[in-house]
Amino acid sequence: MRVFVTINKGGSMDKTKYKSITLNIDDYHAVRGISYKKSRKFSGTITKLINDYVKNLAVDNDCTPEQMKQDMITLSKRGGE
Repeated sequence: MRVFVTINKGGSMDKTKYKSITLNIDDYHAVRGISYKKSRKFSGTITKLINDYVKNLAVDNDCTPEQMKQDMITLSKRGGE
């Protein structure tokens, strides 16, 4: 079973700023559980997990987290090329 997750930070959804993803049901509940435990919104928990992972990648690649995140955004926009 998969869960369809759409994250919207309020207001009407601008489709150029938000994307939908699917998660394995157990992963969804794990993230949701983390959200409850840390008293954080679901979207905030996902953002925190991403930022923490980007920081680890930056350390491994000897660059700043900001540069690593920008590199990942650029890679994604190019379709992984």
